This record gives sequence, structure tokens and C-alpha cells, in this order.
Amino acid sequence: MSVHGIGFGSGYEERQPVVLLLDTSASMGRPARHPRIDELNDALSRWFDGVRAQERLRTRVEVCLITFDSAVRVYDPGPGRLVPVEQADPERLFVPADGMHPPVLRAGGLTRLTQAVDTALELARTRYRTLQRQRVPVRRPFLWVLTDGAPSDDQGRPLDETALAGTADRVRAGEAKGEWIFQVIGVRGADLPMLRVLAPKATSPLENLDFGRILELLFQSTDDSSPDQDADLIHQQVDDRAARLARMEEIERGLL
Repeated sequence: MSVHGIGFGSGYEERQPVVLLLDTSASMGRPARHPRIDELNDALSRWFDGVRAQERLRTRVEVCLITFDSAVRVYDPGPGRLVPVEQADPERLFVPADGMHPPVLRAGGLTRLTQAVDTALELARTRYRTLQRQRVPVRRPFLWVLTDGAPSDDQGRPLDETALAGTADRVRAGEAKGEWIFQVIGVRGADLPMLRVLAPKATSPLENLDFGRILELLFQSTDDSSPDQDADLIHQQVDDRAARLARMEEIERGLL
């Protein structure tokens, strides 16, 4: 039995915590005929089904899945559903990648991004320190935000730079101390200027890229990074990889 109650396969040498922060606000329910939330649900299901064939990811990566709209919820593998983070057992929120069975996501509500990020930072820090204390080899966590909107307050008003400053400072301070790598992926409709306030060097626009390819980008970039690699270099590598994927997508669309 592992430290969080869900077992890893034999032969792993280290852990790689990954936090996925997924926007489930009302804008993800558009367009009406082919809502983005349906695309994301399909991509999540396919990706986690396929990870069992990827030995390194299957044996190393553990995932914490957070959603944010008007509320912040986390996937709790005990009941097998999203629950308010304050009701979740933090000891079991990081699940081996091949044991993750993502819930069906629904779109609705606001975009409480800063609340979700603050929650994710605390969960990542706690998990990292827990594994270190238990002498389990662990890499610094990766936190990936996927959003199509703009951060808002609890009344739905867009946040300005001042309102984002506290969260942005916490992100950068933790990254500078080697506590995590934080990256934002902005898809169709994302407010990139505001997202870049939160993550100036770590916001990648992928407006038209298939969610399946985005997930592959996230986990491939996580797996390819070195434990002691500079955060800015990792961000640049993610940007370069994202740009290549975007160009490939444009070429493929042009050939259709």
C-alpha cells in the first residue's frame, strides 16, 4: 500500500506530482453544438486510458485534478467524484496516472482561477514535503492550468492586475525556491494579458489545438524536464513545443 492508499506499480524510482487545474466555467459550455467541455471530457478519458502503455508515466506520475468555476473542487478517488476541496482527504488526492478515472465535467458558473491556484499551490507543497519526509524520491510538482476565460471574483467581475498580484507573487516565490513549476495554457477565448500577469513567462496560447494534443504536451513536457532544470528554461521549452504543435495543427487543417 502506498502512502496515499493507492498503489504504484513495481519498479518505480521516484514520484512526479502533477496538478491539473481545469476551467469548467460557463464559457467551456460553448459553442452550443460542440461545447469545449465535451471535447475536454473525451480527451481526458482517452489520455488516461492510454497512459497505461507509457511505462515512465504509469510508474512515476501521480495526478491531482482540480476544477474551477464558481467553486473549486478536487477529484477524490474515494467516492470517485469531485468534492469541495475543504471536504477532501488530502492524503489521497494524488492518484497514480494509470489509476486516474476522471469524472465527467460539467460547464457552468464563473472563473475563480486565483482561488484554484492558491488551493493547488498548497496541495502541491504539502504533497512534496510529505514525500520528502517519508524519504520517497520526488521531483518538484508541475502545476498546469487550462483555461478559456479570464479570472473573476465571486461576483463575476474580471480581476485586474492588482487583484492578481498576491497569487502571482506566491507562484513566482515558490518557483524560485524550487517548490513547483507553474504553467498556464490559454485556449480559445482566454484573456492572455491577464493570464500573463499571473505567469509572465509561462503562459502559452493554444487557441485551436485539440485537447488531446494539449494533454500530451503537458505530460510530455513534465516527463522531459530535468529535476534541477531552471524554471525559465522549462517554460521556454514548453512554449517551443506548443508552437510546434500549433503549426502542425494549422498545416493539418490546411490539408483537410
